[in-house]
Amino acid sequence: MPISRRSLLQASAVALLISAVSRLTFAQDKFPSKPITLIVPQPAGGDADVVCRSLQTKMQEVLGQPVVIDNRGGAGGNIGTAVGAKAPPDGYTVTFVNQGTMALNPTLYPNPGFKVENFAPVTWLTSIDLVIVAHPSVPANNLKEFLDLARKESGKYTYGTAGNGSANHLAGEMLKAMAKVDITHVPYKGGGPAIIALLGGEISAVVAFPLAALPHIKAGKLKALAVTGKKRSKTLPDVPTVAESGVTGYEFVSWMGLAVPKGTPEAAIQKVHSAAAAALKDKGVAERLSAGMTEPVGAGPKEFGELISREGERWSKMIKQFGMKID
Repeated sequence: MPISRRSLLQASAVALLISAVSRLTFAQDKFPSKPITLIVPQPAGGDADVVCRSLQTKMQEVLGQPVVIDNRGGAGGNIGTAVGAKAPPDGYTVTFVNQGTMALNPTLYPNPGFKVENFAPVTWLTSIDLVIVAHPSVPANNLKEFLDLARKESGKYTYGTAGNGSANHLAGEMLKAMAKVDITHVPYKGGGPAIIALLGGEISAVVAFPLAALPHIKAGKLKALAVTGKKRSKTLPDVPTVAESGVTGYEFVSWMGLAVPKGTPEAAIQKVHSAAAAALKDKGVAERLSAGMTEPVGAGPKEFGELISREGERWSKMIKQFGMKID
């Protein structure tokens, strides 16, 4: 019985589909078979860079492939995050994300260059209390004294951050609103450049991520005024919280994680998550992060996705409440 042209076409289509599925399954089983790029939307030396480089070696061991860090700073993290959103969804481009890029910027910027929906969550890396640090020339030894100075000389003092829309920008604007003070915000292209500017005396203070600021605090080059968490840090036990400094009810905790372009195979997501979680459990990595007031978490895609959604809704309301705007 002769085979019809239609039957031949259907058989050919089925064969191609089976072949494609087989190749995809094979590719996922072999993932990763080449280096993975980790986009960090901050310059080298900032908090995000320090965290990623702390994880890099152990992740490479687990994955069996190099993890290449690609720093793409600027626009409060939007530039690098947009690059990550447009990458092929194959698992070979991972993007560092945080409170700023995932929960703040989508509300603050008319067009940040990406949407949260462009990403699939991979892992919730850390939770972090920030630290407010000042240049030694500022005549204040704690936050209460600094706020008193700012009230007496309105507009004289400045504070730097990792950029417009960054987590430390919101932390600073919350402080200004709740303490009723006028301190001028100066955005930089990352936490590292902000700290360098502070060390050079260009600005009065920085709302900083601890990993970048602590070495300079310990060396006596910067003064720690307060920490933003609910309680004092074991690393800086003599430094009061913002709430203890007279700003009742103030609390700010930031977070960091990893994400990949939407549509990335689940197998690739799980392998990257497993590598990051293993790195966070490494004794040396955990000790280094904890010493930097950074709490390792290591939660998976589901929990991290729920955090991003929850935080997006929360901070959208907070931004409107505090009247936070792009400078």
